[in-house]
Amino acid sequence: MRNRANFCRKTAMFIAATVLLGMITMAAAPASAAPAPTSFPAAATAAAPPKGLMIQVSSLSGSTSPATLMRWLEDIRMNHSRSQPAYINTVVLQDIADKKGTLYTSYLDVIAPYLPGGATPIFTRAYVGTVDLAWTGAGSKYIEGIESPAFRSENINLSRTAASAFKARYPKAVTDWYITYEANLAGFWDARIEAAYLTYIRDLTTTLSGVRAHRAFLWSPAFWTQFADEPSWAWPDLHANLTDLFTHLPRKLTLDIQDFVGQSGGASSMQSAVSWVRYLQQSWGRYVTKVQMNAEQFTQGPDGSIRAGDPAEVAARENYYRSQGVELGPAWEIRYWHQRLYGN
Repeated sequence: MRNRANFCRKTAMFIAATVLLGMITMAAAPASAAPAPTSFPAAATAAAPPKGLMIQVSSLSGSTSPATLMRWLEDIRMNHSRSQPAYINTVVLQDIADKKGTLYTSYLDVIAPYLPGGATPIFTRAYVGTVDLAWTGAGSKYIEGIESPAFRSENINLSRTAASAFKARYPKAVTDWYITYEANLAGFWDARIEAAYLTYIRDLTTTLSGVRAHRAFLWSPAFWTQFADEPSWAWPDLHANLTDLFTHLPRKLTLDIQDFVGQSGGASSMQSAVSWVRYLQQSWGRYVTKVQMNAEQFTQGPDGSIRAGDPAEVAARENYYRSQGVELGPAWEIRYWHQRLYGN
């Protein structure tokens, strides 16, 4: 048992480092050149339901100007409004402040008018995340980091600072909360990891509710292992620990599960993502608000570089999720969605 646990924790640490490196590369890499379409491509059939997008505010600087961000939002207002099929109804703001808690106001000031309660709202719902601190200790942010009481406290205290600053600067914005710290739920057979996340989410939701009460919460974890590849010995503990998590949280969450197709460069399948969503729905559906799919809008190459997903592949993946009765939630991320549809 000890050797099995050590092996799996080391494997998870490697995967976590790989994913984190990819996300850093993705944030820094410029969009590849592509010709602008001559006309707006149809996003879906007339019967297609709405979906959402994520904006990682922290990584916009250096690659995207506030004027470009405004152009993207105007494209949503003009072409993806509530009168359109598959309109963009929800936005998630990730990483709104730096490691000192200072807001990225040059971008947030652009976004704020488009939020519910703003002067020109285009979204029906907005979730606000706080900070995404780097783990500088040994091992993985998603194992040793989350298990560190000091690191959890640092995240929560800085989240309070960022959330309070956002509320003070944008008092008319009608927003809910986003839990920024991601997770590999496939590894929650490890009770230490599950217990650490339970403590963190419980304390964070209590803290954010103290800033703005009676608001909903959304979390977007992933399963880094394909459903069929989860070891047989892991299933009993995984089920027991996820039951512990969802039955002991102080409030229900909306789960927006990363499909992991983009992050894995296609190695993980959309069928596996649906199986994981169904597993959550069937086992703990009454303990969560809903389970949605974060259909990743990008793909990661063998060298770790990130680019917009293939338009046909992403559309086929989204249509597959709809055909399986899986609701599309906010997708990562706006710049790759825009490049995929508009070419820039």
